[in-house]
Amino acid sequence: MYSTYTTSIYQSYNRRMLDILNYVDSHIDVEDLSECVESGEESEKFTALMAFMDSIMEDFNIHYLYIVRPVLEDDRMVMMNVISADTAIGRETDPDGYYLGFVLEDVYDRETLELYQQHLDMDEISYFKNFSSWGYDYTALKPLINADGEHFAALCVDIEVDDVQRAIKTYTVFNVILIVVLGIMFVTLFILWMNRNITEPLVRLEKSVVSFAERSHEQTNPDLLSYDDPHIHTKNEVESLSNAVNLMSIDMRNYVRNIIAAEDRVRDMKNQVTHMDMLAYQDALTHVKNKAWYDKIEERVNADIEAGKARFAILMADLNNLKKINDNYGHEHGNDYIFGACHIICVIFDHSPVFRIGGDEFVVLMENRDYDDKDKLIEELKLAYEETSKDESKEPWERYSSAIGVAVFDSAVDKCMNDVFKRADEAMYKHKQESKMARE
Repeated sequence: MYSTYTTSIYQSYNRRMLDILNYVDSHIDVEDLSECVESGEESEKFTALMAFMDSIMEDFNIHYLYIVRPVLEDDRMVMMNVISADTAIGRETDPDGYYLGFVLEDVYDRETLELYQQHLDMDEISYFKNFSSWGYDYTALKPLINADGEHFAALCVDIEVDDVQRAIKTYTVFNVILIVVLGIMFVTLFILWMNRNITEPLVRLEKSVVSFAERSHEQTNPDLLSYDDPHIHTKNEVESLSNAVNLMSIDMRNYVRNIIAAEDRVRDMKNQVTHMDMLAYQDALTHVKNKAWYDKIEERVNADIEAGKARFAILMADLNNLKKINDNYGHEHGNDYIFGACHIICVIFDHSPVFRIGGDEFVVLMENRDYDDKDKLIEELKLAYEETSKDESKEPWERYSSAIGVAVFDSAVDKCMNDVFKRADEAMYKHKQESKMARE
C-alpha cells in the first residue's frame, strides 16, 4: 500500500509540475531570453515573463518557480539566477534581490550543481530531488534550448519533499489503523460465520456421503444407488457440494440406462459422418466427384503406377461458350449448361469416375471396361456434343459444346498420373484452338 500510494502521489505531482512547466514555457520567447542571459540585460519580454511567473506563484501551491543556469568551471562552480518568481507579498515584504545574472555562491553544493547540469543537458523534462540552503525539494526541470541548439538555461519548479512525505505518512498511518481494526472485526465475524455455514453443514454432509458410499459399494443395481439428502441451505460452496453429490447419485443411476442409447447415437453419428464424407467429395452442382476426390484417386493411381499395374486413360473436357451463356442469359442458365454437358459425359462413361476440377473443366478416368472401349466412347461423346451444338430447336444453354483431349498412360513416358493429365490437357487445348480457327 505504501509503495503504491508513494508512486501514485509522485505521479500526481509529476503531472501537476509538467503542466506548470509547459504553461510557463508557452509564454517564453526562447531567443529573446537567450539573448538576455548572454548580455545580462533585461528586455521588455523578460520583464513580462517575470511578472507572468510571479502570477503562477500566486495561483499554484508550489515552493519555487525559477530559471537558472549552472556554471561549472575549474575554479568556479556556482548557480546563476535568470528569473526567480515570487508572490506579490513576498516581493513587498521580503524581496530576495535575485536579479538577472545574480550569482548564488553558497546555496548549492558541487554535487547539486552537477545534478542540475546533468538534467539541463537532456532533451526532455526530468525529475529529481535536491538539497539546498532553502530545503529539501522535489524538482521538475525543463531545458531551454535556443536556435543554435544550446541548452542555455533550466526552467524549474520545486515542491517541498517534506510535504510529500507528510502526506504519505498520514495516509499510511491512517490505513494501517483502519486495517487492524477491520481485521479484528473480520476475524471475529468469520469464526462465527464458519461455524454456522461451513463446519456444522460439513459434518452433516460427511455423514450422508459415508452412508451413501457404504450402500453403493459393489452395487450392480442402479435403482439402489440412493443418497440421503442432508438438505443443506447455506447458499455457499457447501450447499453446492451437497447438491453436486445428490446429482451424482442420480447421474449414476441414469448412466447404465443411457449406455445403450449412447451406442445407438454413436452408430447414427458414424452414418452421418459417412454421408458428410460423401458430400465433401461431391460437386454441389453436377453431383460428380470434385477436385478433392480427384486428388485422392490420383494417389491410388500413382500407387498402381509404382506397382507396375496401372492401365488407364484420361479424358479432359473443357466446355465452350460458357462465358457467352452467362453473359447473355444469366448464371442460372450457365449452371444449366454445365449440368447438361456433364450429364452427357456421365451417361456415356457410366463405368468411369467423372470429376469436375474447375468451373467448366471435367476429367474422366477410364479404366477396365471403359478403357477397352475408350475409342468408341470418345467418338460417342464428340458426336453427342456435335449434335446438340447444331440443334437449333434447343435453347442456347441446351446446345452443348466442348473441347476434348485424351491421353493414354505409357509406362515408358509417364512417371505419374499428372504426366498423363498434362498430355490430355495439351490435347484438349489444341482441340480448342483448332475449333476456334475452324469457326474463323
